[in-house]
Amino acid sequence: MSTPEALVEALLMKSILGEELVDTKFHLFSGRSIPTCNVTRLQALSANDVVLTSRSDFFAGLLSKVESSASDPTFIDFDDGSALEDNALDDYGYASDSDLEDEEEEQVGQTQASDESIVTEDARSKVDSTPDDPIQTSQPHGTMPTSALIQRKPRFVHCRNILVRDTAFRTWKALILYLYTDKIAFSRLKSQGQPRVDVEASKPSTSWSCSPKSMYRLACKVGLDRVRDRAFSAMRGSLNEENILHELSSSFTSKYPAILQMQVEVLLKHIASVPVMQNIPSLIRRIADSQLPHGADIIIDLYQKVLLRYHPQPLAPANAPMETLTGSPFSKSLTRKAIKANPSWFS
Repeated sequence: MSTPEALVEALLMKSILGEELVDTKFHLFSGRSIPTCNVTRLQALSANDVVLTSRSDFFAGLLSKVESSASDPTFIDFDDGSALEDNALDDYGYASDSDLEDEEEEQVGQTQASDESIVTEDARSKVDSTPDDPIQTSQPHGTMPTSALIQRKPRFVHCRNILVRDTAFRTWKALILYLYTDKIAFSRLKSQGQPRVDVEASKPSTSWSCSPKSMYRLACKVGLDRVRDRAFSAMRGSLNEENILHELSSSFTSKYPAILQMQVEVLLKHIASVPVMQNIPSLIRRIADSQLPHGADIIIDLYQKVLLRYHPQPLAPANAPMETLTGSPFSKSLTRKAIKANPSWFS
């Protein structure tokens, strides 16, 4: 697999030679309409296929297919605007995506025109310039006149267009930059209570930040374990006694057992803090009222971690059946440690 430095160097050489660098344009939504519950503001990202396929097996498979939607309905090839209708938030996991910017009703109307301009960009360029139209340059003052018209044949860039239906523009942009440079930057979690600092304004060429939760979800999908682990670490470093209960009760946590277990560890670390003591009764009531689909998993994992911390060698009946201790998938870790510490139980 080529290094990012070698790939970028190859692109620079191609640009010097005047060769085309864009093979595929990915179109993604960047906004979320609160009144209509749809995603909005379609934007495009350009990429070079050689870079993507060299850095990711997922993209090698995706871009080798004539129709990307054949294996994954969240990717749609298109040539016009027919496939670019708004998606409902719940259809593709947009509802909990932290990288979508929330829009009020008046903002939605203002962005519709820009969405349409993106869709028809290539079509307008073909109408506005034709090979038969000469480009006449003005003569600077004091230069020799010439009767010859300088003619330049317009370059038409033919590239593949793919609509990505389950990922925010900001997240995909950060992923593309990572594949080019091996660099990635993460925003603060919204639950940290401070506005997200957009580092694009100060360092547009070196870092485009994204939500670690959104990137974790995308990295799991495309099979980039290093990116997934870096997003995991960023999330863990953003948790504290003020936001742990909020994050633990989120729909995002319910989808990823590894995230749930990590957050329960953080909860246990801050279990005696004032914010946790004040708010954990509310969390328990929500679990008791079946408001959290992963509520039972929270209780089970918390109980296991408490048991292992304060009773690393728990007593068990000598005739306890094996399935009693191993029946739950969340008990595997506890069971392995119990067997190692007390092999006589299971002889």
